[in-house]
Amino acid sequence: MKKYYSFLLAMLMAVIVLGGCGDKQSEPKQKEKATEEQQTEFPVTVKDALNDKVVIKEKPEKIISLIPSNTEIVYALDHGDAIVGVTDFDNYPEEVMSKEKIGGMEFNVEKMISLKPDLVFAHESTADSAAAGLQQLRDAGIAVVVVNDAQKFDGVYTSIEMIGKAIGEQEKAAELVDDMKNRFSELKKQAESIKENEQKTVFVEVSPAPEIYAAGKNTFIDEMLALIGAKNAIGDMEGWPKVDQEAIVERNPDVVVTTYGYYSEKPVEQVLARPGWKNVKAVKDQQVFDVHSDLVTRSGPRLAEGAEELAKAIYPDVFK
Repeated sequence: MKKYYSFLLAMLMAVIVLGGCGDKQSEPKQKEKATEEQQTEFPVTVKDALNDKVVIKEKPEKIISLIPSNTEIVYALDHGDAIVGVTDFDNYPEEVMSKEKIGGMEFNVEKMISLKPDLVFAHESTADSAAAGLQQLRDAGIAVVVVNDAQKFDGVYTSIEMIGKAIGEQEKAAELVDDMKNRFSELKKQAESIKENEQKTVFVEVSPAPEIYAAGKNTFIDEMLALIGAKNAIGDMEGWPKVDQEAIVERNPDVVVTTYGYYSEKPVEQVLARPGWKNVKAVKDQQVFDVHSDLVTRSGPRLAEGAEELAKAIYPDVFK
């Protein structure tokens, strides 16, 4: 009888062990199947900023970007290795500096075709002026997606989603959008501690004297200032107006932010030393800061970082 029970116990252990092995052997197949389900199936059809339905037959292995914001989005979606050509203005991430340059405002169509791209990301802001060149690319059998000209955060989300779909990275695009939204949401939450009568008036200039241009309403900067509980000193002006220095002195902003330190030497010192500005509150209190232009004006994923930089400069005690 003991032998019989020993035999049953041995059989039971064998079943458990074999069952466990079977589960482990099936895990890789299950994971592989899940991964395959998450991947975008090609061909895909993308409706671009011109309302053109662009069919992309296979996952793009060679991409050309005609504006830095598109390039940054492709890299943020972990597909930067596929980029074979960028503009003369592309500067981020560092890897783009070694990519083939295809021109600036006017791109070299022949060179682009010679790079044999599967996909070209153009931009709505230059679609009209570049219409002939883009048509040449289409005639050469190259898929061309014109990305929307985003002026608000929501527009950037649309750009990310469009590019993500075109390169088969919709899931990563959704994650990137969610990350940006969460970072903006966190800033807004922190800004709730700032009382309305404590909100600072901020003047953000995007080019130095003598011809000063600044950020008005319907810009990313204006949206960022509202998000972090600050008032735009020229929030009644549209876009990127040229402003008169006397008018700014009269508005007497609490803070001045410059965005041109990457090309103009000592921008903060320039503002502090301006004739006639010594009584401006921002100058008297030395509340003048420089934030890199690309972080607050380029319609890409780094806008969240730009908003954080603005917040820390304007309210260092709130946004630590």
